[in-house]
Amino acid sequence: MKASILALNFLLVGFGLAHEAVTIGPNGGRVLYVDSTTTPNIEVIVNKEGRAEISLLDKDRQPIKLAEQSLSITAGPRAEAKKLTIEKQGTKFLTDKVPDGAPYTMVLQLKEAPDAKAITLRLNYDITPAGSGKPMYLDDSVNASSGDNIKVPATAAGIWAELNQHQGELTEGVAEKKYEAIDEVTRAYPKLAHGLPARSGDKQAAAAPLVETLTKHLETVREASATRNLDQAKPGMEGIAATLTELKKLYPAEVANAKLAE
Repeated sequence: MKASILALNFLLVGFGLAHEAVTIGPNGGRVLYVDSTTTPNIEVIVNKEGRAEISLLDKDRQPIKLAEQSLSITAGPRAEAKKLTIEKQGTKFLTDKVPDGAPYTMVLQLKEAPDAKAITLRLNYDITPAGSGKPMYLDDSVNASSGDNIKVPATAAGIWAELNQHQGELTEGVAEKKYEAIDEVTRAYPKLAHGLPARSGDKQAAAAPLVETLTKHLETVREASATRNLDQAKPGMEGIAATLTELKKLYPAEVANAKLAE
């Protein structure tokens, strides 16, 4: 390990402390993450006619065939919110024209079967143009520095600061069923970790296999989250913690325990 690394200020400025992303589905709509093993995702988009199109998506975000499922949506400014008329068309639910007056919250209630408990979801329907030109509720330009697009820091200390931040967010996400956050973190985490060996001096050979092990455990957690079976994430989370402990032994404590500036 080069001595110059030890001279760094280990309270590092991060590339962004909020690790949630805007996910766009196969129809160009906003994906809402659902706590359901049967319907893990719902996609919402308002078409050119002002009607909302809603698709139910599986873990791979492919359309689910509509059968017994039912959906209700309440939309509009708070004092004027109303329940929309909904019909089924192919693999989509289609509403009548959504009310004017956005931004406002759309409240969706999905029943996967006639006797099932309704699952409630909310979408901040904001059609204000973002800097990208897209309406705010579909503005995935916020993903430019997160998930698969995260920028890998130039130093081992910088990477560790990000890894420590992501580990905290992953732990919180699994505990609180924050599926969107888990999705983003498990995309960014492996990319950050793979940048570590090349920035580890004479520890590169020892770090590389541990990073591969870490990546495998992250994939276990990611799959458990995608299928909404977080009980199956436990072995992966334990593996991540154990692998991080071994990986940190290769670095000075100041480097391995670096933190992002708040």
